[in-house]
Amino acid sequence: MKKTKNNLSIIRNRFIFLCFILSSLIIVLLARSFYLQYIEADFLSTQGDKKHIKTFTIPSNRGTIYDRNQNPLAVSIPVNNLVVDPKVFLASDRYMDLTRSLSRILKNDYKSIDKEIKKRSSRRYFVLSRELEKEQINTIKKLYKRNYFWLEKDYKRFNPNGEVTAQFIGFNNNEDQGQEGLEYALNEYLSGQDGRKRTLTDIALNTIRDIEVIQPAKQGRDFVSSIDIRIQYIAHSALNDGVKKYKGKRASAVVLDIETGEVLAMVNQPSADMSDLKLRLPQFYKNRVATDKFEPGSTFKTLIVATAIEHGIFMASDTIDTIPYSIGSREIKDPSYYGVLNLGEILSKSSNVGASKISLSTEPKLFFETLSKLGIGQATTSGFPGETSGTLDSSYDRWRDGMRASLAYGYNVDVNLIQLASAYATIANNGIKNDISLERIDEKARGERVFSQETSATLLLMLEKVVENSVVRARVKGYRVGGKTGTAQIAAANYSQDAHNAIFVGVAPISNPKIAVAVIVNEPQGNEYYGGQVAAPIFSTIVSRTLRLIGATPDKI
Repeated sequence: MKKTKNNLSIIRNRFIFLCFILSSLIIVLLARSFYLQYIEADFLSTQGDKKHIKTFTIPSNRGTIYDRNQNPLAVSIPVNNLVVDPKVFLASDRYMDLTRSLSRILKNDYKSIDKEIKKRSSRRYFVLSRELEKEQINTIKKLYKRNYFWLEKDYKRFNPNGEVTAQFIGFNNNEDQGQEGLEYALNEYLSGQDGRKRTLTDIALNTIRDIEVIQPAKQGRDFVSSIDIRIQYIAHSALNDGVKKYKGKRASAVVLDIETGEVLAMVNQPSADMSDLKLRLPQFYKNRVATDKFEPGSTFKTLIVATAIEHGIFMASDTIDTIPYSIGSREIKDPSYYGVLNLGEILSKSSNVGASKISLSTEPKLFFETLSKLGIGQATTSGFPGETSGTLDSSYDRWRDGMRASLAYGYNVDVNLIQLASAYATIANNGIKNDISLERIDEKARGERVFSQETSATLLLMLEKVVENSVVRARVKGYRVGGKTGTAQIAAANYSQDAHNAIFVGVAPISNPKIAVAVIVNEPQGNEYYGGQVAAPIFSTIVSRTLRLIGATPDKI
């Protein structure tokens, strides 16, 4: 009996001890729970947020560049980049395995990836790879990556017209900042501002939901350019064919709207699609229409004749004997003696003697002021980056007779192709010079008068006779066109007899001028190298197709 009581006592004591232990554990758990929920709540919440609430960039969308008819010339398309947290990733025991997996997915050498990450060991953000393909994105999503790396949405600049607008549009760097062309000129205007947001993620950094937008993304502004992509294609095709046919080293062409001064097309050869990084070379992306200067040759004769007529120094019917003459030891002569010519015939025959005699009869101040009003020696208002101002000596009171004679046929002066086209557009626009614009103009242009309407009308008829009488290859079926050739030896080649620029600039249609077109082919290598042989047929093709495209009424029956 006594033994039984002892057993019960032992059981009771054990039970009491067990209850004490359980009660103590419950008290400890309750205390711990209270401590975690109320004392350490903020700290634990912060730690949880660090693991599951991330701050991500909201990429801004760069503004779109359009042609005048709202066709996109440069757009931003969404892409995915692979972003790494080097500091956290390098501390992971899975670093080597995951890096090898990434090297296979990205088709890149493991050592190079490892090197790039370790170079940034203290950083928390590094774009390891840009513009991932769909298959790469899907494979990366399947990796157990915690917070070592993740996919981030971004935008890539895309030029849907490739090499046709390469020099006009330019290109951007990896940070989507313009490096050349309009992208560079309008970088601040087109650029947006990235935003930031807090997002709840799972262990694999997949977004569960957005918590808040810290700063909204500011989208870039769109730009409507003056370019007509259809005319751009016409000019690009004609120039490309011409360069191949006449074996030119380089070539450029520009088309202006005479009534507004808008640039409807500007093209160069050679050209290349700037999406290929290997082709981002100056010879392919340089827009020589604006950036290169050259001596305009005989295309300048039109301007000296216009100056003389405008200021009453000569009348169109006045004649000049084109017999050769000398200035010091230098003889001024034509390929053959043309006899006595009126001013229009001087342009048709492209007489150096006639043009230089007109220049020597014109006060240098008058010629300089007229050229300045036409924009010679000054960058145009296009705003294109790197545009050259050309060269025009402003010390006209010190011009010697030799220089005055040379100016008349386009030497001792440099222009770019836009300036030359603009000068002829001014003549065709009733003598009013409009500002050059790369942006579409939706209101009537207000220009500055340089020549009277009478001078303009007289010059247009002269230019038409140049084409009809001398430059057969510049003619356009169904339309009256006018223009002037230029064949200039190249100064950079020490005026070699074997290095020329073939130039043609003109306007059409004569009865109601719509477009001015200037073409230059640098150093044609074939047997034909004159402006009337090489540049004129390219001009004709561009004008013919453009006038029909815009619905210009034929004025030649």
